[in-house]
Amino acid sequence: MGRKTRTEIAAKKDERLKDLTPIHRRIIEAAADIQMDEAAEIEYQHGILCQVGLPRKKTEGRVFERNFKNASIRVKAGELWDGGKWVEQPLPYGPKPRLALIHINGEAIRTQNPQIEIGRSCADFLRRIGLPDQDGRTYGLFKKQMMALAATELSLGFTTHNEAVTINARPIKEFRAWISNNDHQTSLWPGELTLSRDYFDSLLAHAVPLDPRALGALSHSALALDVYAFLARRLHELEKAVRVPFVSFKEQFGQEYSNYQNFKKEFLLATKQVLAVYPDAKIKQVTGGLLLSPSHPPIKTATKGRRIVKETIKEPMATILAAGLTERTTEQFRGIYPRLDVYACQSDFDAWLTGKEQPKNYQTAFLGFAKKWALGKT
Repeated sequence: MGRKTRTEIAAKKDERLKDLTPIHRRIIEAAADIQMDEAAEIEYQHGILCQVGLPRKKTEGRVFERNFKNASIRVKAGELWDGGKWVEQPLPYGPKPRLALIHINGEAIRTQNPQIEIGRSCADFLRRIGLPDQDGRTYGLFKKQMMALAATELSLGFTTHNEAVTINARPIKEFRAWISNNDHQTSLWPGELTLSRDYFDSLLAHAVPLDPRALGALSHSALALDVYAFLARRLHELEKAVRVPFVSFKEQFGQEYSNYQNFKKEFLLATKQVLAVYPDAKIKQVTGGLLLSPSHPPIKTATKGRRIVKETIKEPMATILAAGLTERTTEQFRGIYPRLDVYACQSDFDAWLTGKEQPKNYQTAFLGFAKKWALGKT
């Protein structure tokens, strides 16, 4: 048999793409586009919200808190006036409010104006990130979460120089909406909003540039969007490589997960997807965590004044591999300590390893650690 022609190879590639899920296909297409060209447009997230994010799943109650080290975010659901009565809005959650806030931030920075006309710019934003701007369901969900954001009260807390600081902010100071009546039900359609001066000034000082093509590729996952924003802010600020244990990532990103292993599995999947659309990110998995190295940010214009290491990591999607305890080690632990949680011990072991020289044999070191760990549990 002779060699295949380019046409046959291209046809085979198209055939493989047909078998992919829409999410996987979207990520692959965005990754190829990002590798070839710089972003034509830029979107932005506030630096603080790159560290501690909004709820990722629907949350019971009217208040949500997320804490990480010396920082905390407190989100309180609010109400909007519909022309006749006050209507309670839900807590914003999931990918849509993140995208909505990024859209608001981007419009404010592009126009250098805290006043934003939403109706005119919404469709443009959806097109920029590759989502269907004519799809009624997508538009409706986007609108619902934007209204939830408009009513949200946001409090930020952090500790610095032995001082506890609280900032109470309502990002959106004023919200104007068109009143429509369908089937005798009053509804609001976002028309215009004004950011509070405090939030607007803070945004101008701490905005993190993001690639809209990456946002569109990750628009299915709040966790992936949060990981992308975090890495976009963190990697180009590093002076040297730093190891971050998975337990620290769970503390930062995994509040909604009660099971450590479930979080780790989803976090690694989200990180793998992020690396596909952030090819300059230098990350690799090490024992018990990830090694983050100084990297170019997604938008190259943000590298001014930063120290960037020249080494690159090839095939970034291959750097996130399964790691941790082997089945044999897990069975050994459970045989010796049948009443103790092996993954709780592993979590403490990974935290204990932070800043130390990595063991030559992770399994043996873990079992040695487990002996002392178990004494405190019995």
